[in-house]
Formats: sequence, C-alpha cells, structure tokens
Amino acid sequence: MRIPFTINSSLEISKDGVCFLNPKRVELLKRVATTGSMLAASKEMGMSYQQAWNFIQQMNLLSPVPLVIRKRGGTNGGGAELTKFGIDIIFRFDRLVAQHSEQTRKLGEELLLCIF
Repeated sequence: MRIPFTINSSLEISKDGVCFLNPKRVELLKRVATTGSMLAASKEMGMSYQQAWNFIQQMNLLSPVPLVIRKRGGTNGGGAELTKFGIDIIFRFDRLVAQHSEQTRKLGEELLLCIF
C-alpha cells in the first residue's frame, strides 16, 4: 500500500531561544573530529570558516563545558579537537535523532489511519 502522506521533522535543541544543536551543527562537530581542523571541516561542508567558527563558538558558549578546543600553531599549524563532552554530545544527539525519527514514523502511521 502506498502511503500518501509523510511527516517531515528535524530535531533542534535550543537554549534560551538560541540554537545549540541541530543536524548541521552535529555534522560540523563530526567533521572537526575526523579532520582535526575547523577549516577542513567547513570546506567539506561547503560553508565558510567564519560560519563554522561562529557555530562552534555559539555551541561552546551555550554548553556547560566546551565541545571543541582549538590547538594553536606549532610545526603542523593549529587545529581543533572535540572534548570528551563534545564526543558524548554527538552520541546523545544521534540517539535522540533515532528516537525522534521513530516517533515521527509512528505519528505518520497514525495519521494514515485517521485519514483513511
């Protein structure tokens, strides 16, 4: 049977009306973790370094402890790395997204039953 309707929804966590986490920000965190660089992560995502830096700065300010720390200079230049809390936030957000998706799917099935 073809389901004619679907519910589309995205998870966003805000604090005091300001976005803390959403899928794009979590993807940025993941890419910082894999590349070790905010510049490389921003390039992979097709966003400016300034936008990536603003997102990370905002997340760090809203968080009880920083999610990302910058490493300065050195022979290989600087870089960035996730804190243990930053890694944990990714895991928790991904788990919330899975639960959110499951609930959205169930709501879609209930919608179908109500309409037909």
